[in-house]
Amino acid sequence: MVNQEMQSPTPEDLENLEALFVRHEKENSLMIYLQQIQVEFGYVPDFAIKYIAERTLFSESRIYGVITFYAQFSTKPVGKNIIKICNGTACHVGGSKVLGKKLKSLLKVDDENPTTEDRLFTVQNVACLGCCALAPAMMVNDKVYGQLDVDKMKDVVENYRQASLAEDV
Repeated sequence: MVNQEMQSPTPEDLENLEALFVRHEKENSLMIYLQQIQVEFGYVPDFAIKYIAERTLFSESRIYGVITFYAQFSTKPVGKNIIKICNGTACHVGGSKVLGKKLKSLLKVDDENPTTEDRLFTVQNVACLGCCALAPAMMVNDKVYGQLDVDKMKDVVENYRQASLAEDV
C-alpha cells in the first residue's frame, strides 16, 4: 500500500504498476493506463505519473493535464464510498449547500481534504445529478438518495459506515 503522505511506492506497488503496464503496453493508451492505475491504487499517485512518463512518449505535464481534465481521476487517495452532493438549481433551492456543509462537518472533511481519515468516504460537489424531482439529492457510489434532510443524510452515511464495518469482520 502506498505511503499516502509521501506517496512513496512499496516494492509491491512497483510490481503491480509494472504488471499493469505490461498488460496494456500494446494499447499504449494514456487513458487506459490512468484508468487502470486509478482502479489499482484508488487514485493516481505521483510515482505512477513519473513511471508512465519514463516508459512512454507522454510527458508528465500532458499526463497531469489529462488527470485534471477528467473528473474520474484523482491525484489524492479517495474513499471507498464517493458521495456526490448535487448543487443544481433544484437541489440548491432545496438546501443542498446547507446539507453539504453539514455532511462535511459530520465527516470532518472540507473542499481541500474531501476524504475521511479512514478513507471510507470522499465528498464531492457536483453541478447536477440529473434527478431534479428528488431535490435535494446526493449520490453514494451509483445510488441516488433524494428528498434529503439532515437526518436522512446522516442515516444514509451511517448505513454505509455499518456495511463497511460488517465487510471488515
